[in-house]
Order: sequence, then structure tokens, then C-alpha cells
Amino acid sequence: MKGFGFILLLSITLVFGGCGGEAPKPTKVPMPPVGKKPAAPAPIPSPPIVEAKVPAPPVATYTYDPKGKPDPFRPLVVEKVETAALPPKPKKVEEASLEGVAPLERMDLAQVKLVAVIWNIPEPKGMVEDGTGKGYILSIGTPLGKHKGKVTQITSKGVMISERHETSPGKFKTREVTLKLYPE
Repeated sequence: MKGFGFILLLSITLVFGGCGGEAPKPTKVPMPPVGKKPAAPAPIPSPPIVEAKVPAPPVATYTYDPKGKPDPFRPLVVEKVETAALPPKPKKVEEASLEGVAPLERMDLAQVKLVAVIWNIPEPKGMVEDGTGKGYILSIGTPLGKHKGKVTQITSKGVMISERHETSPGKFKTREVTLKLYPE
């Protein structure tokens, strides 16, 4: 702080002290006598004011013609819906049962790939990709697979899924499938 005060004092001294040399001599300005008023200068004749009539610029009108131009409010990518000219084919029993379910429940476990895991939080999460590269977030209890599997555990090594499959007519068995983050 002392150094700053010294620099400030030095700069003020240099500014007000100047660079030295002689002071300029004052010049005398003639002043009119106190009692007399100075004579008014002669008026300068001004040229006569002429009003020029400038024609107004023409007003350009613009009308928008949307013909041949794309609609800016329509999406750029539109999925085509194919209309079936033939009557619909009868669906298999298995396909009919999958009609109102989530996309993860339509896939087989071999079709999904585990790509990410967050496990050190109160509700661990996992992320899987399908064959097209679309990602899905998993948490404990998320249904996954055609055999009504559910995510039971998420660890640093992978996601464990409990699946019920039919061994023989009327008999079901539960199997544990683990989707691993890093293949061995």
C-alpha cells in the first residue's frame, strides 16, 4: 500500500510540476471602455428563403406469394405412412400380445447392448441401446425383454434382469440374465 501511495504522489508531482522551462507570457486583449457600448456589427443580408418542393418517394408495396416455397412451420423430415392396399394379415398370438407394450418389452435381451451405468447414487441407472442405436434409460423395476423380465439390480459391472420363461406347459422358471458393461 505504501508503494501505491508513493507512485500516486510521484505522478501528481509530475503532472502539476510540468517538465520545467519558462511559463508562457500573458497576452494583452483589448477591452472596450466601461461606459460605452460596443457598436453593433452591420447586419449581413441573408438570402431569401425559397421552399423547394421535393416529390415524395414512391411507396413500394410488397405482396407475399407462397407458391413454390416451403412451409416454414412443417417439419423437415416426415415419416411416410404406407397405406395397405391389401387387407391386414392375421397377426400371430405373440405379436398381438405385444401391441400395447413399451419398446423395451418388444425386444429380446440379445438385441440390446448395455452402454452406460450410474451406480453410486440412491437410484442407480443404466442405459441400453437397441440395434438401431436408440438409447433407453433403465432403473430398478423397468420391464425389459419379451419374457416379461424386470431389472432387479444395477451394479458397476452391469445390469441384472430377472426373467420368467416357460420350461414346459404350465411350468415357469425364473432365470437371471446379466447385461455386462464390459464384455470379458
